[in-house]
Amino acid sequence: MSPDGPPQVKYPFEFDGRWPLRYHVPYAVEYEGRTHMVLADLFAEPSVHGQIKVSCAGELVARHDDLTPGDTVEITGDTWRVAEVEYRKRVVLVRVTDAADRGATEEDHEEDHG
Repeated sequence: MSPDGPPQVKYPFEFDGRWPLRYHVPYAVEYEGRTHMVLADLFAEPSVHGQIKVSCAGELVARHDDLTPGDTVEITGDTWRVAEVEYRKRVVLVRVTDAADRGATEEDHEEDHG
């Protein structure tokens, strides 16, 4: 182990390219030397869908609304696809590795709308 400690992992809760964001549990992500907080909300009406908010230093920097499986989102410089939305449980994200895998684009869920 180096004297600086273990290397910093950007997404410590990601496993095999999947990141389950539990309902109302904040996740800390280090990006560009700053800590960003990622939080998932889940809604039942009009149908089950999710929302992901990303904030830094108390300021909202991105919000992705009306998320359902198949949608893509950008979080701290990386693209993720929504794999599952389970009401009152979690939103599961899968890392998008190349442009052909992106499917939906930022036009489908722009940052900072609302």
